[in-house]
Amino acid sequence: MCSREMGVRDLGRICSPFIVLECSRECGFSRIYNEPTEEQSREIAGMKVCPACGAPVRRRFF
Repeated sequence: MCSREMGVRDLGRICSPFIVLECSRECGFSRIYNEPTEEQSREIAGMKVCPACGAPVRRRFF
């Protein structure tokens, strides 16, 4: 939760977007990125299937 949402106005906004990659079959694979680097951004864009079981990967942004 951002500081603004909690009613703390003098700290400014302290949260950033998260990207979560997870297996669509829920085999247990997941990766969480907060402000991904350029290399991580390429990994996120290139990962289409779960490396553990081969199922499609789901992406969630929040």
